[in-house]
Formats: sequence, structure tokens, C-alpha cells
Amino acid sequence: MSAVESAVRSAVVRIGALRDGYDGEDGGPRGEFWGSGFFVAPGWVLTSAHVVAKGRGAVWRGERVIGVTTERGDTLAGELACALPRPSAEESAAPWEEPDLAFVRVPETSGVPQPGGLWLSDRSALGSPHVEMYGFSPLLRGGSAVDFVQVSGRASAGAGGPMMLEDAYLPAGCSGGPVVDRERGSVIGVNKGRVRESPAARATPVTALRRFSEAGAHEREVLQEVLRAHDRHHLRRFLGFDWSWPREQYDLEKRRDPGAYVSGFHAHDRAELFGRFAELPAPASSGEVLELVREALHGVLREAHRLHVHAPRNWRDGVGLLYDLHDGRPAGGESSRDRERAAVVLYAAMVCRTVAVRGRAVPRPRTPEEERTAAQPADPVGELETWVRGAAVNLPNGIIRERVGDVLAGTDAPAQGTAYADVLVEIDPDLYGTHPWRIKLVQEDGQVTPVRQSETGVPRHELERDIRAALTHALDKGDIGEHLAAVDFMLPRALFDEPVEMWRAQEAAPGEPFSPHTLPLGYRRTVALRDRDRWMGGHISEWHKRWGAIRQGRMEAVPLVPDTAEEGHGQGPPESGEAAYTRLGLGAPHAVAVHCARTGSGGAAVAMSVAMGAGYPVALWRRCDEQHGDCAQFHEGAAELLRAARPVAGPDGLRAKVRELRNRNAGAQAAGSATAWAGQLVLLYDPPQGLRRADGPLREPVQRS
Repeated sequence: MSAVESAVRSAVVRIGALRDGYDGEDGGPRGEFWGSGFFVAPGWVLTSAHVVAKGRGAVWRGERVIGVTTERGDTLAGELACALPRPSAEESAAPWEEPDLAFVRVPETSGVPQPGGLWLSDRSALGSPHVEMYGFSPLLRGGSAVDFVQVSGRASAGAGGPMMLEDAYLPAGCSGGPVVDRERGSVIGVNKGRVRESPAARATPVTALRRFSEAGAHEREVLQEVLRAHDRHHLRRFLGFDWSWPREQYDLEKRRDPGAYVSGFHAHDRAELFGRFAELPAPASSGEVLELVREALHGVLREAHRLHVHAPRNWRDGVGLLYDLHDGRPAGGESSRDRERAAVVLYAAMVCRTVAVRGRAVPRPRTPEEERTAAQPADPVGELETWVRGAAVNLPNGIIRERVGDVLAGTDAPAQGTAYADVLVEIDPDLYGTHPWRIKLVQEDGQVTPVRQSETGVPRHELERDIRAALTHALDKGDIGEHLAAVDFMLPRALFDEPVEMWRAQEAAPGEPFSPHTLPLGYRRTVALRDRDRWMGGHISEWHKRWGAIRQGRMEAVPLVPDTAEEGHGQGPPESGEAAYTRLGLGAPHAVAVHCARTGSGGAAVAMSVAMGAGYPVALWRRCDEQHGDCAQFHEGAAELLRAARPVAGPDGLRAKVRELRNRNAGAQAAGSATAWAGQLVLLYDPPQGLRRADGPLREPVQRS
């Protein structure tokens, strides 16, 4: 048995009902066998959700009823930490919904040693199609015996969907066991089951673990706790004298590519860097990681690089995003592996500086189990800086070496003056009773990246609920620390009166402490509308002309409809579209259409369509009915607001001023004040630029042999 096979055997476990013990060989007492799993760190087992679901109610209530039996025959008591999808009281019929993964917590048991963990791949792309699958099955000899199974096969796909295992007969019971990349010595998937009437099997790629980050706060915290334990364990093994996965992977890399260990980001680096990342406080948001990755890519490639990725939830995820540099493109004479290592070291320097500058260098409190299994570094940021300085010495590019030193010294700190990206919510017109929608990220250069979408859509009254999870996901990508992403809603004009600034990305649970994340969007962020009909209609020269005039910094209010404050809304003579176009078209180039009631119906709707056709990039109105008596105050206040604000981003910009004024006058406490009219302000802020499609197809991660 090779060292690799021995390490896998010691980590793969049998999972079943917790009873008096398990002795399948001797026919003694045993618990009911459910399937397989494997340790990824001391105290943590990864398996399939459908395996633990066989325990039914007691399992998903979190009771410690899961029997985890090691190769030595020791049976440990485990409990379900979390699973996706969550197991139900009744075992589900196949196929089990994706991602079909579960974490089992196995507390330390006095006198019973726990196995170490296998190495989880941190790559997005499948490295090698040659794999080994492991697990246990009761079908090989029959009776009460459950035997260890090892099957060779070929893996395909898996980055964004199920992993197919070809030429692999996987007997029942192996579900939940690991799929190991033979060439890299890392787990790239979790066995799911056989494909009926086929010599193939299926597995869930380990990249599907990202779904835990998107499922909820509990699932996200469990995943991060597991990854921290995983990285600490492997660093501790690597720094010791025993056999370790990083040393084995290092030897595999040298045999596969003799030059890789000289210039590339190799297994030793991964073990040391990830172990040090595990001691740092978590990033404030996914956007914080994405921004540092983008800066590192730009620093090495000297060109913009589009990131079409998942939402990274920890510092180590950022390293995985940098692997895509190894694609064979020439860059100033440097090899792709040189670029890969340079980008990772520069990124690690930026992480080090970011954590130190923001005053978050105090180590995260550890759980009791973590305290028993690892020693606390005295200075986690200092240890990371030491690794970065040592790694930078061997970089062949002197410019990058110098920049790493400047970043650590604070003379070239990561520039984080804005959000990573703003969020664009596109909602289509009613289509057979539903509104399809899409959520995208819009970066400062206008690059648009899709996040999620629903092409079937939902009825209007369900839109807020339907987009909530996707919106939360997008905002997490867009935010960087104190810099919050703005939100634009590109709506058909029929939805201009939908109170989107009052939508919530997260709902507050009953009795839950106050959280700013549960506030209406417009309370924390600048929210504005865009005119979907105009964007779909093509180029309008007046639109560009008016925006060019407004960009000069001056704005002037003009009434959207010709009603006067004395006559009231709808009391004046009706205005034809042609007349409205003449009136609005003759308005000053820097004019802003202003209305003190809704614009979704009647003459105001006609006038709004005319204003859009006349090229007005900015409009201001309020969501209230036409029976009110403060029109004069509204028009006077709106005119003053436009004179004082600037059409730019920042605290003095129009978007920020509208948010501030609306928030100060929200709620019943503002009734009767001189600015009560501002409580329902709506801003259409729709410049003709700022949305740029991709210049070419997305660059997918490549397979490496």
C-alpha cells in the first residue's frame, strides 16, 4: 500500500446509525450502514446529504446520533452541522437535489484518536481526468461485512455542474466517499452514485461547497470553520516530521512538471499561505477579496481582466481565482507559472496590508475544539508578512518584488476608495403575468457581469421576495468595507412607481437584534432608476447632448406636466404628446424633469415617456397620489436640491443628496415638517453611458495536464 493509499484509507469512514459499535468482520453488533464519508480535518467529516438523511428526524434535529467508524474500527459519535439540501424527515427519492453535501461534526473523544484530513482542491478547473474513488460497500461479499472500495476512473466536467465518472463501477454504499485527483493528490469531488444502466457514476465537485456560502449565515460560518480547521491541520502536518499531503503534492508536481516547483505557486506555498490566512479575521465582504484579486491581476498582467466568478468568502478563495493566469499566454518573457506566483504573492501582500490598516489584526476567537488542536500565533499578520517577504525574494520580476515591498510598507497600499462594483437589477415588462429579471454587477469601467437571473419571472407583487437572495449575493460582491455598492433598477416605465428603494435585501427575523443589512435598500445605499424602454430602443442623440450638459455640474428643474400648484394635478387642459415634446424639448440642455406625484398613469405617464424620448437623463418625482396640497413646497424644494447638488458620485452628488433628504423625512415623525414632501422621493438617474458589454467571450479556466 502506497503512502497516498494509506492516508486515504485512514481518512475514509463508514457512516451509519450510532449503536453499540461496529464489527462487520466478526459478525458482532453493528449499527445500520448508510454510506461513506471522509475526514477533511480533525473533528470534521464531509459526506453526501442523502447519506445522513437516512437517519431521518434525529439527524436533522442536530442530535448526536451519527456513527462515524474509522479504519481502525473505532466508532465516534457525530452530529449534522449543516447540509444542502437539508435532509427531510422522509428519505427523498433519487436523484437527490444538488449539491447533495453535508458536514458532520465529530467532537473529540477521550482516548480515541481522530484521523487527519484529506486535502480539498482549491482550484476551479479540473486538473486531471484520472481519478480514484473510495468508499465502503456491503455488496462485495454479502452478509454483514462492509468492505473498503477503491475504483479507478476518468472524470469530466464538474466546475459548474455534476462531475461524471466514466469507466467506473461504483458499488452501492460508496456515496459520500472522496474522488481523488491521482496527479495532484487532492480531493476534487464527492461520490454521489451510479448512473442507471451505465458503467458510469456521478460525483459532486468540491467547488459546490461554495453553495454553503450562499445558503445562509449558519451554513457560511460552518464552511469557514471547516476550511480554517482544514488549513491549520495541513500546515501543522507540513511543519512537522510526519508524512503530509503538501509534501506528497510537491513530489507529484515535480514529477509532472520539473520546472513547476522552481517558479510556480506549489504545494508548500499553499500549505503555508492558507494556514496563515486561516488565522486572520474574515474579509468584510466578497467585494473586498475581488478588488484585491483584480489589483493583483492588473499589477502582474498590466491589463484589465474580467472576473466572472463565484463570491469568494475568505482570503484563500482569492488565491484560487489567480490560478487562471497559467494559460500559456506570453507576458514580457515571463512564464505563466512566474505570473501565477507573482500574482499570488502580490495578492497576499495586499491582504496583509488591508487587514493591518483596518485595525482587524486581532485574531478571531477560537472554538474549544480549535483551541485543543492548534496553537495560537502571537502575531498572525506578522507571520503572514514574513511569508510574503520570503516568497517575494524568488520572484524573477524585479518590478513586482519592489511593489510587494511598497505594499507591505504602506507606500503603495491597495486603493479602495469605491465599491468593487455597483449592482444593476433589470426587470422586464409583464410577460403573461410575470416579470423576468436579471441581476448584474457594473464595474467602474462599465463592464457588466451577470450574477443571477430568472427568465420565467414572477408576478409583480412577488418580485421583491424572488430577487432577495440574488440581490444579497450581488451586494456582497459589490461592497468593499465601508464603501457600499449603489443599486440601479432598470425598469419598464409601467414599474416606475414600484417602491424599489424600500425593498429589503434581507428580512429581519422576529426578535432578532437590529442589523443594518435588514434596512430598506434606500436607507443605506443610493438607489436610482434607469429607463429600460429607452435602453432597448437604441441611440437617441438628445440623450447624449443633455447628459453632456448636465455633466458640467449645473441642473435646473422644469415641470414634467404643465399643471400649476394652484390648479392641482389633472385640472389643467390635457396635453398631447406632440405638445409635451415641444415644451420639454425646448427646455434648457441641463433641465431635469420634476413632478410631485406618481408617474405611472394618466397625463404624467404620457409626459414621462415624452421626457425620456426628449433625452432627459435625470428626473425627480415622488410616490404619492394626486390629492395633496404641498405642490408649491415640493417644486421649490426640488429646485433648490438640484441647484445645490452635483451630478457626480460622492457625498455631494445628486444620488447621495436625494438619499439623505428622503431618509431625513421618512416615517410619520416627519409629517408636518417643511420638507415632509421629500419622504417619498424617486430619482431617475440614467446617463447614456456606464454599461459596457464584454469585448469577447468569457475566458474559462483551462484544464492542465
